[in-house]
Amino acid sequence: MAFNPDNFQFEAIQTPEEYKPILEWDALHRFIVIRVPEDGGFTYQASQLSKEVNQNLHDGMPDEWSHENDRIVSFAIWADGEYTLDKEKLKYDFATKKTKRVRYEYKGLTETAAVEMFNVIKAAVTVSQLDARIGKSKAVLDLAARQSFLSQLDEERQATIKKLNDACNWTQLADATDSFTGEIALWTTYRAWLRDNNRQVGDFDDPLDFLTYEEEYRWPIDPIEYHRNDPEHATEYLSVPEHFNRTPYRGGGTTVAALDGNLEKAAKIEKQIAREGGVPVSTLIWRTAEQYNLTRNLENLNIDNVRLTEG
Repeated sequence: MAFNPDNFQFEAIQTPEEYKPILEWDALHRFIVIRVPEDGGFTYQASQLSKEVNQNLHDGMPDEWSHENDRIVSFAIWADGEYTLDKEKLKYDFATKKTKRVRYEYKGLTETAAVEMFNVIKAAVTVSQLDARIGKSKAVLDLAARQSFLSQLDEERQATIKKLNDACNWTQLADATDSFTGEIALWTTYRAWLRDNNRQVGDFDDPLDFLTYEEEYRWPIDPIEYHRNDPEHATEYLSVPEHFNRTPYRGGGTTVAALDGNLEKAAKIEKQIAREGGVPVSTLIWRTAEQYNLTRNLENLNIDNVRLTEG
């Protein structure tokens, strides 16, 4: 049969989906990419191990995996157990009388050992992140727990509430009139909310509770904004989260927002340590961390400030 160019059709070639590792570790630069579940699928998170944890990871591994004269350069593992492991062997050149590292691909790991290495590196990621979080929370709370700072937060909120109330005092005058149906009643609700949701630093026995209250505090939108967004007033005013903002309406940032760190997270971590027996950590992860000495010489993370959980 003769070839007819008018009838010839090219078949579309689909680029195959990239088969990505579930974990990659750049051992020299401390860089890690790990696959994590998200919304029924997966996403990839990148992070960098601390110098201390990365060194502990090298030192804690059996010699078969890595040691000073034959160290790991990079490791990647896929969901089916396939892996790549690049290493550098230290060799002495008798001709030049110098040592140099020669890179090669190591293929001697069993599947069991490859999975174990994956679990150790995953534990190292957890240890590094927790140590950093606890250290950061201590630094944030050291600043935030000072009485002068607590008073500053309180005074700032009181001043803001007064300013917001002063701006709408006209709504309480006898001759005040609505610019839309129910406006004055809404302003009364707005002012009542500001009055009734205004706890002060002296109302709290624990500074951590006050700091958490400050961080979680949300400001109501005013009736003008409410009416602009919902002219029919289908949703009751101040009845849904969308009626509140992180900062005051038409306001700027707050002292809390200016902190170097997330105050709410810092306070919660400190409360987990002080009141709940520690930051929750998987028992399996912690046992792996102990077995391979991943927490050695860490300033913040230790058995006294973790609470072991199942999983």
